[in-house]
Amino acid sequence: MTSALTKDELQVISAAAQRVRVSLLCNTTQMDVALPLDVPIVGLVPQLIQLAGTHKAGQDDLSDDPSTTEAKNSIWTLSRHRGKTPLLPEITLREAGVAEGELLRLNAERALATPTLYDDVVDAAARLNKAGHPGWDATAARWMAFAGVYLASAVWVYLLVANRFASNRAGLAALSVVVGLLLTGAAALAYRRHAQRDIGAALAWSVLPIATAVAWLALHRLGGYGLAAGCAAMIVVAAALFRCVGTGHWGYLAVQVVYALGGLALVAHTVGLRTDLVGAGLAVIAALGCLAVPGMSVRFARIKPLLRAFERRDAGSANKSPSAATAERKQIDTVTSPAAEAVWARVESETLTRSALYTGLAISAGIGACAVLTSGPVHWSTLTFALGCALTLGLHTQQAITAVERSALAIPAVGLVISTCALAQGASRPIPLAAIGALLGTTVAFAVIGAIAWPGRRPERLRTSLSYLTYLVIAALIPLALWAVGAYGSFGFS
Repeated sequence: MTSALTKDELQVISAAAQRVRVSLLCNTTQMDVALPLDVPIVGLVPQLIQLAGTHKAGQDDLSDDPSTTEAKNSIWTLSRHRGKTPLLPEITLREAGVAEGELLRLNAERALATPTLYDDVVDAAARLNKAGHPGWDATAARWMAFAGVYLASAVWVYLLVANRFASNRAGLAALSVVVGLLLTGAAALAYRRHAQRDIGAALAWSVLPIATAVAWLALHRLGGYGLAAGCAAMIVVAAALFRCVGTGHWGYLAVQVVYALGGLALVAHTVGLRTDLVGAGLAVIAALGCLAVPGMSVRFARIKPLLRAFERRDAGSANKSPSAATAERKQIDTVTSPAAEAVWARVESETLTRSALYTGLAISAGIGACAVLTSGPVHWSTLTFALGCALTLGLHTQQAITAVERSALAIPAVGLVISTCALAQGASRPIPLAAIGALLGTTVAFAVIGAIAWPGRRPERLRTSLSYLTYLVIAALIPLALWAVGAYGSFGFS
């Protein structure tokens, strides 16, 4: 006999596959799609390519250039937006650890193709010459121009601070102000008139070193209070540049953090505190301040820049007749999604804000640690404190979300390790050997991190170990600072 199944023994299995909703970027197209979690990625990529192609069906066809025809022979891969390693094609989205609402990118990599045959020798030579120098394009020329602008800014700083030109400093300062105003005007024109965000930010950031040199030239004779006033003036200059240009808030915010903490340190040193004590306090406050960055970023990111010239013209379209405005709005909505673009712009702004705060705090921590090392002979206490600050900054990268934020912490941490190793070479042995060993350990750690790539999330045991290590290093930072300033001298530790 068979007994009837009870209600608790029944299992209902859904016929529909479990899906995850993600955002997909493909060149200039952004889509929100729901993908099955248990289908291999190699089976999803062709459908995503076809879906992305339907969104661009209304655009003009490609030219008949043979180079364009060869560019169609591409290998498509799916990767995370901030990651450079593509997701393995044989795994599923569930195995890759793709979460709900994550941003993925569909990339096309150039594949090998048969060479193109030409009927005209001159045409073949021209096209081959064009393809023989793919590295030099408009982007490369732009970066070369940026390098030239910053080199010119460095030359102006040298002319202002070098004692060789002390007799001509008044005229050089006046010319520097003129150059700074010209760069500011060019940056504002590039962003507000031509919508070139990177050019506007690069030109405006080049004004900051020149303004710093002018402020130092005008106020360095007043002592510590004069330099602190110069730091306050630079904070105002950075805010004024952001309001005038309208873009590049990452550089302005990072500079403001550095000058704010540096100005407070100068005031404390001018009052009478020792250099090592001020440096240790600055390093500890900056290193521990990175813990508060995720809560501070939202407030700063809500500051909106001024409208550009073409945005004002778009805003003036509100005076059109209701029927024309409605028709134009419908036409725009069929191409782009303003709500999605606004959300994406806000996410980018918050990411850059957190990166700027991390950069300013990490640079300040490095300056404080170097001040402790240069205040006297390098001992085990100061060496350990400096390396502890670098390790704290490096472990803070575990809480950073994007690669931009992790770079803002990792690069100053590596720079602090290199500076510590260089400053420790004049100490008594075996301190120089220990510093070199720390530098080699840092190099090996970065090599291991770069060689190991997890397709999904990191193993649970590794994440737990890094969390415990982070807690221990943060808890030991203040005792190491007290050891570095000689607070344990009465107990026989130096």
